Amino acid sequence: MHPGNSGIDFLEPFFETARTDPARPAVVDNGLVVGYGTLAAWVLEVAGSVTPRTDGPQPPVGVVVHHSVRDVAALLGVLAAGRAYVPLEAAHPRARLESVLSRLGVEEAVATAGTGWQPPLARVVRPRWAPAAATPAATAVRPDRGVRPEDPAYVLFTSGSTGEPKGVVVPHRALAAVVPPLRTLYGIGPDATVLHFHGAGGDTSLEEILPALTGGATLVLDDAARERFAQVAEDQEVTVAVLPTGFWHALAGDLLHQGAALPPSLRTVVIGGEAVRADMLERWHRLGTDGVRLLNTYGSTETALVTHAVQLAGPGAPELPDTGGDLPIGLPLPHVGQRVDDSGELLVSGPGLALGYHSAAQATAARFREEGGVRWYRTGDLVTVAPSGALVFRGRSDHQVKIRGHRVDLVEVEGLVGGCSGVLEAAAVRVDRGEHSTLAAFFVPLPDHDPAEVASGVRARLAESTAPHLVPSLLVPVAELERTHTGKVDRTATRDRYLAATGAAR
Repeated sequence: MHPGNSGIDFLEPFFETARTDPARPAVVDNGLVVGYGTLAAWVLEVAGSVTPRTDGPQPPVGVVVHHSVRDVAALLGVLAAGRAYVPLEAAHPRARLESVLSRLGVEEAVATAGTGWQPPLARVVRPRWAPAAATPAATAVRPDRGVRPEDPAYVLFTSGSTGEPKGVVVPHRALAAVVPPLRTLYGIGPDATVLHFHGAGGDTSLEEILPALTGGATLVLDDAARERFAQVAEDQEVTVAVLPTGFWHALAGDLLHQGAALPPSLRTVVIGGEAVRADMLERWHRLGTDGVRLLNTYGSTETALVTHAVQLAGPGAPELPDTGGDLPIGLPLPHVGQRVDDSGELLVSGPGLALGYHSAAQATAARFREEGGVRWYRTGDLVTVAPSGALVFRGRSDHQVKIRGHRVDLVEVEGLVGGCSGVLEAAAVRVDRGEHSTLAAFFVPLPDHDPAEVASGVRARLAESTAPHLVPSLLVPVAELERTHTGKVDRTATRDRYLAATGAAR
């Protein structure tokens, strides 16, 4: 069991900076500079506006997110109140957002913009977002809400084999356990400038927000970061960037093609979400990046942010083992326990584990198991152990794949496509196209249905009702799906048979 309330007060360093150095830049949002004092005032306004925490079960607070400094304040405000939040990405289809509200029984939400989608709830908190701190910096004190380690901190939805996304409930103790070691691992302190690259819909955003703002650093948001990363990083003097593996690899290729270099301010690049191959690292070295630490990280929504890490390049990088292709995902962080079972599946334990899946006892029992008094999470990832002790990812034990940093369940995608009008059956698969992974779905149209019209209908329906990362980039009508000798659909054989006809490269 973990210590009491003081042991989970992971936001206290943020409030301490707000009290002692309120003018220090906390967030730069597309040129708008918000100091720690002002940000703390916004956080406290949100914390004081949501329904107070109680000892009984409470639904999460919805937070409408647009990737702005207001998102940051709203999330921190809900956490400071001892409550849990669920992100509501304003750009997602209305039907999906309202489904989240319904499934979780959300009763109140924080609005971060006056325009765009607004939650259809009786209670919507609309902070004033005053440009200057509304209260003296000395009063920037986190309210004592009596939060307990097991109290939920946030709910994020991940794909599930039932065809319905599962809501992962992560407690406050998990954030208290993981944030301090991430600050140390990423080298984040008062002199750091951290790029806020990821949207609040995923937990990678917390890898950026929490270590930065509890470390006295500056968090930078810039809408041009995806299209002009190097320029933005140079202009904003970014020192730490957390990037999806695929984006990082493409960035290295673009810079080599342009004959450009990384900005001199960049000290640490953190990657994760997909396996890193040796040829990817070789391309990175060709950029002349010897002065930049490159960290490869591993984790899942169910284990709170990051559980394993390894330095692949840069000052002090260890010699990497010969793994035969994919590079290591690393060693466990100090708060993480690990075990590799006889099948090669990685199991993880420790205070970072989620409470389970919302209202899904059977799914929770299948993934979270207690053995010998220790609670373990079955990751579904197959690994081997290198001589150094570092783990090497060898694939998935189920039908989940990573697409652009999102974990996608192929069975769920097949259910979404197969449920559309005019579709007899479908097979989904990951396709490696050049330097990126993309999602493809092959479907058999019903007799007497025009394949092109069916495909158009599928795209239209999914665009209206489904999260973007679950919508196949490649939708291919076929005469039949390939099957194994036992009659099961063979996704790989289906892909290999029909991919050439689509003109897509493996």
